[in-house]
Amino acid sequence: MKKVDLIPTWSEPLSITEWGGKFKKPITPAWEAYLNMESHPDDLIVFFRVILPAFVVIKGCTILQFKADGHSKESLIKFIEQAPSREEFEKNFNNFKIYDLFSGAEVSHESSFEQAAELLKRSWEIALAVAFPQKKFVVSLTNTDRDYGPTLSFYTLCPVHTVHTI
Repeated sequence: MKKVDLIPTWSEPLSITEWGGKFKKPITPAWEAYLNMESHPDDLIVFFRVILPAFVVIKGCTILQFKADGHSKESLIKFIEQAPSREEFEKNFNNFKIYDLFSGAEVSHESSFEQAAELLKRSWEIALAVAFPQKKFVVSLTNTDRDYGPTLSFYTLCPVHTVHTI
């Protein structure tokens, strides 16, 4: 038997474990019961738009569709042309703060935001690799004092051109 896990760092969130422990007969593992009793299929459908996002390619730049929505093609092109580089444009435009996704959530454990960010990072790496097998991307996750919580971004890694001399 061989276990294949695309998200080997996954663990049940502490709040879900605590939720399962509140029952007369504690539920372990609690995550399946939590989904069954507390979630709706629409939750999964909505989250999948962030987990496996749609992308827009414009002037050679790859960006998140949900970040591009509401911008005209012309304004996106203007943003690209004003950026110092394609890489900088992609990094800045694709900047996604986990706290913004859950701004109304009462979260008792900071680790929930951190684990969500790690999982999104992995899913974006997979999504970009499947959507653009001919390209290489850097998906970054930061969580510094300058960030507003865990922050994701990505940009296209340009191939290094080698010069051959004779």
